[in-house]
Amino acid sequence: MRKKLLYLLLLFPYFALAQAPSIVLLGTKTLYQPKQTKFTPVPNGYKAVYINFVGRHGARHLTKDIKLSHAYATILKADSLNVLTAAGKTLKQFILNLGKEEENHVASISESGANELKGIAERMFTNQKNVFTSGEKVLVSTTKKGRTKESAEAFLAGLKTKSAPITQNITFNYADDDHLRFYDFSKTYDEFKENGNWTIAYQKLAKAKKLNDIANRFAVKCFKPAYVAKLNQADKINFLEDVYGFYTILNAVTTEIKAVGLTLNDLNFKTYFTTADLATLNTLGNAEDFLKKGPGLNNNGIQVRVAAPLLADFINTTDAYLKSKPFVADLRFAHAETIAPFAALMGIHGAAEATNNMLTFEQVWKAENVIPFSANIQWIVYQNPTNGNLLVKFLLNEKEAAINGLNTKNFPYYNWTAVRDHYLKKLKTLNLGLQDNMHEYLLNLK
Repeated sequence: MRKKLLYLLLLFPYFALAQAPSIVLLGTKTLYQPKQTKFTPVPNGYKAVYINFVGRHGARHLTKDIKLSHAYATILKADSLNVLTAAGKTLKQFILNLGKEEENHVASISESGANELKGIAERMFTNQKNVFTSGEKVLVSTTKKGRTKESAEAFLAGLKTKSAPITQNITFNYADDDHLRFYDFSKTYDEFKENGNWTIAYQKLAKAKKLNDIANRFAVKCFKPAYVAKLNQADKINFLEDVYGFYTILNAVTTEIKAVGLTLNDLNFKTYFTTADLATLNTLGNAEDFLKKGPGLNNNGIQVRVAAPLLADFINTTDAYLKSKPFVADLRFAHAETIAPFAALMGIHGAAEATNNMLTFEQVWKAENVIPFSANIQWIVYQNPTNGNLLVKFLLNEKEAAINGLNTKNFPYYNWTAVRDHYLKKLKTLNLGLQDNMHEYLLNLK
């Protein structure tokens, strides 16, 4: 009996692992999970008084109509020419099925996304109850995109379940794009996105990962040989990447798939890829995000410096709270292109390290850790009411974060004065002051 019991105890970890829900890693399309649930105790005498927050929108649908995609046009043209293989015909139906599910949902957050944001809000309230007291005011800022407004509404619904009075004191700041879509206003950054030195590094990685071979095999699977011969390599890669993009969105829209009477078998894009293909495409997608939005090859590059207006805004709003308490929380809802450079500019460890070796970049930066759906950065300010001293704790995706180049004897709590001085010095190196015109800064950024 003792031997049998010992045997079962040894097997328990295996059974627990086998039955635990798996988290599918899809780079920026990874569904959100908080990275930490138990936190370092607050130092004696301090209590949370203010929260500065910026988050990515929740899990979403496709951002453009599927009929506008390269894959849709290619598959329908091939079908009209009768050059689809049996697998190609099945793929065509999968694409049409996805179009059916996506109708009237394009560019919106999904039910999964709304639940992600509600959960973040509920945990924020539970962990920082001192901040949210009846009658206090909260500022909610979004970009011009509807999915950020939907995300704000879902977040506020999460707060309401915990504290109904808080929803009666909301001020909205819609389309705060200078701070939250800063990347839209820099011509130099646009040029970097299209033709920056990152493209050479990416192409070297794509070659090492044999992207062309994957695209060629994918085309052969879907089209008859004579048609494959007519496709150029760019067409094959665009087709492959579109279909891979369709696959990566499925995890975010499971409820909506069921709502239109479909199952995942009706959208089984995964069957067109090997496990190795999926790993490679995930790595390449992460690499592009790392290079264009994150620390990339230079953590002081324009792809990071473009986020300076948001850093200035975080300091200004924290200063405003300490001076006159207009809001107990500043809640912003934006995009992956907002969070990645801001995390790098802040110097958050694990989100701010550059590399000169793209073959190993995932050792220093992973999209699923930095910018999954609903990714967020929080500054939580604590005050000692006896002496007025201030501390701040940084969270990245609800995990206590260390700041490169900033020391503390009491991690994860940092002295606010030291934090403010550290970031003011950083802004000064970028020729940006707290009261400068942020729009002009972006227009003139080089």
